[in-house]
Amino acid sequence: FYVYNNALSGTLPAEIGKWTSISRFWVYNNALSGTLPTEIGNWTLIEWFQMHNNALGGALPTEMARWTSLVYLNILNNRFTGAIPAIA
Repeated sequence: FYVYNNALSGTLPAEIGKWTSISRFWVYNNALSGTLPTEIGNWTLIEWFQMHNNALGGALPTEMARWTSLVYLNILNNRFTGAIPAIA
């Protein structure tokens, strides 16, 4: 899923958790805000997750620990708090 370098704003809906076969999520350089929905923990095939340069905040969902296929994570330049969940 590639929608980077746009002027997207608003929050990510919980419904994106239904995209269980997603392997790449590149939504960087936008103006997204709010928190990441816990439902993204359903993305067990995710390999690349790029959400840098947005205005997201809060704690990262602990459900991200299910991302055992993850190769690359970039969440720089947001307002996240706390630790990155340990991926087993």
